Amino acid sequence: MQKQNTLFYLFFLGLCIPLLGWQLFVPQMDITLWINARHQAALDAISIYGTFLGDGWFIVSLSLILYFFKPRLAITILLTYLLSSGITQGLKHFAFPQFHRPLWHLQANPAISYYSIPGIEQAFNFSFPSGHTTSAFAFFGILYFFNKSFLYKITWLSLAFFTAFTRIYLLQHFLIDTTVGAFIGFSTAYFVYTFWLEKGKLDFIFKKLQA
Repeated sequence: MQKQNTLFYLFFLGLCIPLLGWQLFVPQMDITLWINARHQAALDAISIYGTFLGDGWFIVSLSLILYFFKPRLAITILLTYLLSSGITQGLKHFAFPQFHRPLWHLQANPAISYYSIPGIEQAFNFSFPSGHTTSAFAFFGILYFFNKSFLYKITWLSLAFFTAFTRIYLLQHFLIDTTVGAFIGFSTAYFVYTFWLEKGKLDFIFKKLQA
């Protein structure tokens, strides 16, 4: 199974490489505005609610409910979320606190026109990396590894990428923020599942909580 997980992880990296390549040739703000310009009413509604798939409260609450039905999965999700979130928040607040969000730059330059979606809470600071994207890829990454069905795997990965898309579409983050957040989240899911769960290093936690 570890070899299969490694192949899945390499597949994920293969999806991210074109995104990184795009950013080498196109400025971050240009990418953001191009995505933001694709706005339409239906996408507004989906994005406003879809972005909460990466919200910490959503993931923690869902894990607590899931614990009563699938305790191993719930605990693994929660541990992965906490670990990945800790990494991202540490980078966001201590390593890169000077990185501002798109709206900070846009308001500093009134000459740039953009589409502002009504009802979105405006955030200006601590842009890099994206916390919602990190959490979404950590959460859906664990579901990805827990499920053997190819259809389920594609579904979970698609939802994670959609969450990352909403962060740019809603002008909450740049593409580089979401790309790095996706890498942190999915890498953490891969690490926890492959090197902790499959090797039995989480068994003592499962036994303690189920005793």
